Amino acid sequence: MKKINHPVGNVKILILKKFSILLNRILIFAISLFLKIKKEESEIIISNAFYAPWKKDINFIKIYRKIKNYTLLDVRRLYTLWYLMNQLKNTNSNILDIGCLMGGSGFLISKINKKGKVFLIDTFNGYIDQENFYSKNSFVFEDVNFVKKKIKELKLDNVKVCKGIFPKNFEKKFAKTKFKFCHIDLNTFNSTKKSFYYLDKKIIKGGILVFDDFGMFGADGIKKFILENQKYIENRYKLILNFQGQCILIKK
Repeated sequence: MKKINHPVGNVKILILKKFSILLNRILIFAISLFLKIKKEESEIIISNAFYAPWKKDINFIKIYRKIKNYTLLDVRRLYTLWYLMNQLKNTNSNILDIGCLMGGSGFLISKINKKGKVFLIDTFNGYIDQENFYSKNSFVFEDVNFVKKKIKELKLDNVKVCKGIFPKNFEKKFAKTKFKFCHIDLNTFNSTKKSFYYLDKKIIKGGILVFDDFGMFGADGIKKFILENQKYIENRYKLILNFQGQCILIKK
């Protein structure tokens, strides 16, 4: 077979590929010493892409610097939320950030939004499901007033913090409410399932659902829910498995 020449150079590309594979194996081995992972379906994703728009998007950088300490999401996932929300910022409908914790991702989404209300929701009392190593004492942040204070400091309009279990405590409140964008960061199978099937009737055409922690260690319930319900989801949504730790659904 005729040799294909890479414009960068075949030897250079081969070295980079081999180095990437070796680095991946070393990292997986090191992680497996501390965490129980399924090696047959796991790897550290090291992309060959170099474009990192979050490093030069001035508007994103300004708000990111203000909220980065109030979220557990990395900059790539935050920029994905920013980019997707930018597509819907002028659509007249509402937004949910479920599992907002300290509010960081919700602040980011709110900053770019132009129309509709934003609701930041959390139990502010830990998890209601006991799954894997998630328990009631995991990721507990009880200071609702802190989130309210930050909303004022960041001068965010039409943003409200709501304490309660979603969707159980909000069915009456949102009885007539539709949504254009929902960020679901619940980490467990049952809570994610209940939230999705409630929002399935509430999301507008072209609206976006983003599930955080898809494929992330310890949050196997998210991947399990998406894959077990994939046929139903694909009939109603455009499904994008973002292997940076998110799953994106766009309502048909």
